[in-house]
Order: sequence, then structure tokens, then C-alpha cells
Amino acid sequence: MHRRHRLLLGRRAHGLWDAEVQLVTVPVNYLAKHALSRRSFSAAIVAFMTMPRRSRAEAFGRRIAVLDWAWAETLLALDIEPYAVTEASLYRERVVSPRLPDGVIDLGLRSWPNMELLKSLRPELILTQAGYGAAASSLDPIAPTLALPLFTPERRPLKLAEAGLRTIAERLAREPQADAFTAAFDRGLAEIRDSLRSYDGRPLLIVKFADDRLLDIYGPGSLFQDVLDRLGLASAWTEAGNHWGFSTSGLDAIARNPDARLVIIEPGPPETLLGSDLWKAIPAVRENRVVTIEPTWVFGAMPSALRFATILGKALQSA
Repeated sequence: MHRRHRLLLGRRAHGLWDAEVQLVTVPVNYLAKHALSRRSFSAAIVAFMTMPRRSRAEAFGRRIAVLDWAWAETLLALDIEPYAVTEASLYRERVVSPRLPDGVIDLGLRSWPNMELLKSLRPELILTQAGYGAAASSLDPIAPTLALPLFTPERRPLKLAEAGLRTIAERLAREPQADAFTAAFDRGLAEIRDSLRSYDGRPLLIVKFADDRLLDIYGPGSLFQDVLDRLGLASAWTEAGNHWGFSTSGLDAIARNPDARLVIIEPGPPETLLGSDLWKAIPAVRENRVVTIEPTWVFGAMPSALRFATILGKALQSA
């Protein structure tokens, strides 16, 4: 059992400490690890006291570092907050939901994380995607590592995302949470599919603009394609594309699919293109068969798949 410091702290009000005090118990090893000076020690204690109760517990509990956003969102789906995540601030912009708490430590680039920082955090577990970023062999000396596959030659990312959820849940004794999330996921997709019974059945061309002339088109092997299959929706794009299931092409790719409904993932085409004769001549544009949806993370796992299905379902109901 660790020795513990017992500290009497007053509650500050209007710049003064009032008479009410609290007895705070802080593990010595926590303080030693952070090598705090007297001044920073006091600041840390105040910060600790203002943390939500759950965060206080986790400060001395699981320290899970996640080097891939798909597994970060999966961890959150299991009701576990990661201790550190690569490109944490960018996660909040691109993945959006499930929300990443503000206090999560940023580990640098997903493709090249800050290994010194990672080592200094002394994580008890590292989650990463097999075949992307730092190799598991370089992570194992730091902490036990789960390198889980997602985008593979099998080209079934949603199936592997479901397997990854189960693997993480079993490792962290979160099987009930995994069961609950999987049930909610299946129920959500079923409800969205039912809501689209009146959809006209047009195949979808799902694109994201790289610039004013190039766009990424999602097809077989992408997470989005797997979601379309679950929803019973047809894709107009049948080319295999790259490792992640999308092809980069010009505007002519849209024109080659005149019967498709165009689904644009924000941000949409630039204003210079929107006002051009070239854009207005595209059949889907000319016939008002274009819907725009909020950003969703194509390289994600089950939470991103559900977010995409929900946003797409709402867009198509009004199409």
C-alpha cells in the first residue's frame, strides 16, 4: 500500500479561504512521478480538487494512451476516457463525436507520435492501429500494446471495428459496455434503414473535395461503403480505390455517374466552382440531386460509422 499525504485545504471564495476545509488524500507516487515544486504542487492540488469526481479517480487509475482515433473513439464508446491521444485537438474537429475530454494529453502526430512523452507518461496500455504509425515492436518496451487491424486487404473495416471493440472490452473488463454499445449501434442502423423506406433508391456518390478540381470518392473497402451496405443503400462508385477504400479523381467522375445522387461531405466545393458553368452542367447539380452532410471520420470505427449513418439518413429523408 502506498503512503499517502493528508492535506487540509480551504475552499476559496472571493479571493479568500473560508473556514470550510476538506481532507484530501493524495498518493505519494503520483506526486513523485510529476516531480512537482512546492508552488506547482499547490497548483496541482487545487487543480485536482476542481476535477470532476470521475476524472479524479482516473488520474490515479487507468493510463491508456491511444495512437489512433478509431480506437480512441472506441474507448470512449466503452465509457473510458483515454489518458493521452495523438493529435487530440484535431480529433475534436474531425471526429467530433464521441467528444474527447479537454484534459486529454496530446501525443503529437498519429503517424509519428512523441515517443519520449509517451514513455514519460508511463501508460499501462497503448492502443494503436496495426500497420499504421509507430510499430508495435517499438511500443511494447514502453507498455503492453494492442495493435488492432482496421483497414486490411479484407476490405471490411466495419467488421474489424466490431472485432476491435470486443477485443478492447475484453482486455479492460468492459464486456457489458461493449454489449450495450453494440445493441445501440444495431438498433440505430435498423431505425435509420426503416426511416429510408421511402427513399427513391438512387445510388449514392459520396465525395469530399480535396481542392476545386480534385475530390475523394468513397467506394468498396471504405467505412462508408460498409455503412451503405448495412442500410441497404447502393453506391454509384464501384472502383476499389486505395487502401482505405477511396479514389481521388476529377470532376469528370461525377459526370460519369449521371443518375447518382451526390453526397458531399463538408467542406463543400469552393465558391469559384459553385458559380461556374462546369459545375452547373453536372447532371446531379442541374437536377438538384445534391445533399451536403457534416464532416464524418472515414478512417473511424463503430462510433464514426453510426455518426455517418445518422447524418446521412437525415439528409436523405429530405432529399
